[in-house]
Amino acid sequence: MKGFWTYGPFKEFEDKITQRQFKMEQMEHLMALIEEDKTNQELILSGSVDEKLIASMIQLDIDKKMAILLGVPDGHEKTNDEISRETLLELIGKRTEDETR
Repeated sequence: MKGFWTYGPFKEFEDKITQRQFKMEQMEHLMALIEEDKTNQELILSGSVDEKLIASMIQLDIDKKMAILLGVPDGHEKTNDEISRETLLELIGKRTEDETR
């Protein structure tokens, strides 16, 4: 009966359970990514030339996944598409002016 409670102590308890489940899944992904990083680093250190080349390309993907998982900005994010406060105030002002006419 997920989502049954809308407020109160049972809702809080349900929210805490959901949050813990999310954190556990996130931790599992992080541990898997760390293991993948370890094996890739070993391949970079002791592999053949072709393996090192492939491992270095895979390392870029691993680093990107790690940054996404940890929430580290990498400089390639899209700019914030939120409407600025000034623009909202202008639109509200124009609407009130139009309505008073």
